Amino acid sequence: MSKLKILMCSEASFLSSGFATYTREILNRLYETNKYEIAEFASYSHVNDPRDKDIPWRLYANAVRDEDPRYKEYSARPDNAFGRWRFDKVVVDFKPDVVIDIRDYWMSSYQELSPCRPYFHWVLMPTIDSAPQQQLWMDTYLSADAVFTYSDWGANVLKEQSSNHINYIDTASPGVDLNTFRIKDTQQCKASLGIDQNSVIIGSVMRNQKRKLIPRLCGGFRKLLDEYEKSNSFIGKNLYLYLHTSWPDAGWDLPEVLKENRLSNRVLFTYVCKSCNDVSSQVFSGPSIVCPKCLNKTKVFPSVSSGISTDQLSTIYNTFNLYVQYAICEGFGMPQVEAAACGVPVATVNYSAMCDIINKLKAYPIKVDAEFKELETRAIRVYPDNDDLIQIIKKVLNLPKNIVDKKRKKIRELTEKFYDWDIIAQKWEKYLDSLVDSRYHSDWSQIKQLESLEKVTDIEPSQNIEQMLLMCHKGLGDIEKISSSRMLHFLNDIDNGFQLQGLQTKAIDINTIIDQINTYVRNNNELKFAIDNNVQFNDDFIQYANLKTQQ
Repeated sequence: MSKLKILMCSEASFLSSGFATYTREILNRLYETNKYEIAEFASYSHVNDPRDKDIPWRLYANAVRDEDPRYKEYSARPDNAFGRWRFDKVVVDFKPDVVIDIRDYWMSSYQELSPCRPYFHWVLMPTIDSAPQQQLWMDTYLSADAVFTYSDWGANVLKEQSSNHINYIDTASPGVDLNTFRIKDTQQCKASLGIDQNSVIIGSVMRNQKRKLIPRLCGGFRKLLDEYEKSNSFIGKNLYLYLHTSWPDAGWDLPEVLKENRLSNRVLFTYVCKSCNDVSSQVFSGPSIVCPKCLNKTKVFPSVSSGISTDQLSTIYNTFNLYVQYAICEGFGMPQVEAAACGVPVATVNYSAMCDIINKLKAYPIKVDAEFKELETRAIRVYPDNDDLIQIIKKVLNLPKNIVDKKRKKIRELTEKFYDWDIIAQKWEKYLDSLVDSRYHSDWSQIKQLESLEKVTDIEPSQNIEQMLLMCHKGLGDIEKISSSRMLHFLNDIDNGFQLQGLQTKAIDINTIIDQINTYVRNNNELKFAIDNNVQFNDDFIQYANLKTQQ
C-alpha cells in the first residue's frame, strides 16, 4: 500500500510565528519517520522564496508579490491570504488522504465548502481561548473527521459544548526547544544584558496587544512597590518589572502607562540593535536609542521584523525571579512554557488555556477578579485580581534560596515531561498510524463524478429565506453544502438583513451571497474541466511544488 499522503495547511514553516513553529516542528518529525508523503500549503510564502530552500517536502506557496498581476485577486478577500483562492487546486494536484489545519476558525473554515471536501480526511486544530465558542464555529468543528486541541482546557470546552459529539482525538500542545530554553547562570545573564546584579525581576513576555493586560499589570506592580517602600526593604529598593514587548504597536501607549503608574524608572524593556544585533535591557528611553557598541541610533524595541534570537530570549527569561502571564484569555501562551523550561516559576490567570499551565507545571493560579462578554467573539473574557498577584509575588520573593533552587529544577522537569516536541509529534504519528492500520486511503477516483453547476444571477433583495435556499441549491447542487454551518449562518444573516463585523453591524449586500456561491461554482467547474479533460494545472505554484519534490 502506498504511503499516507498528508497536507498541512498553515503559515509557512520557515517563519517564526507560533503556527509556523508548530508546523515546522511536527512536519520535520513526521518527515523523518519516512512513513508518510508530506506536503505543506504555506500562507505568506511565495514561489522562489529563498527561505524555503531547506524544506525537503513538497511546498505549495499561497502568496503572490505586490507587483504580480494576480495580486488584485489575492487581496480581494481576507481569507485568500489563508489559502482560499488556491486550496482546491492544491488538493486536486496532491490528492491528500489527510488535510490538517492548525489555525484559527476564520483561517480554515473555507475548506468546509470545498468541492473536494468528500475526498479527504479533514483534521482541525482550532485555537480555543474562551468559552463558549460561537455555534457557527462549533458546527464547523463538528463536521471535521478529527479535532486536536492546544490545551486540555480547550478540549473540555469542545466536549462539553458538543455533548461529547465532537470527533476529538487528543491534546497536542506546542512544545519547546529544550536545548535553547534552559537554566542558565542568572548573574551572568543579567550582566550580559546590562542589568544590575542586585535587581529582583518580575517578568512578562508578550506582544503589545489589547488583550494583553499591560496597564493592569503595571497598576498591580505600582501597588506592590508602594507596599515595599513603606518597609524600606532590600527587595523594595531593587524590584523591577521587565516587559519584553513591542512599541509602537497596535496595543497600549507604553509611555502613558508608565507615567500614569509612576513607573518610568522601575520597568525594564528590551532594546535590539538593527545594525549589530546587540541586545540590552533598560528603562524606557524612547522608540530608538544609540547603540553603545556600533554607535548607530538603531536600537529599537523588538518586533516581528526586528526580533531577537531564541537564545537571547532564553537569556532574558533567566533574569526573572517570577514569570507573569496577564491576559483576558489565551489559546495557549507559549512564553509561559519557555520561561518554565528556563526554570522560572510561573504565575498565570486561572482561565482558558492558562489553566493547563497551572495543572501541568504547578504554576501559581491568579484569581479572576471579573468576567465580561466580548462583543466581537461573544465569548467570556476575564480580568485577573491584582491583589492576588501581589500576594503571589511576595510569597515567591520571600522563599529561601534552597527552596527557589528546588523549584527551578522541578518546573524544568515538568516542562520536559509535558512539552517535549518529540512527545507532541508522537501523538500525531499515533493518530496517522491508526488511519494506516484501518487501511484508510482517500478515493480520489470518485472526483470524476463532479457535476457542472450553474452561476447564480437572478437574486432579488426581496427574496425570503426559502427562496434563498432554492437559489443556493441551484448554485451549490448539494444539500450537504446548503446545510453546512457556514452557509446556514450566512443565510440567517441574509434573512436578518445585517451581519456583525467586529464591533459594527453592517447591512448585508445581496451581491455578497452571489459572490460566495459563484466562487464555489467557478472552483467546482474549473476542477471538473481539468479532471474531465485530464488537464494538468500549469500554475507556477504547482510547478514549483513539483520541482521542489524532485530536488
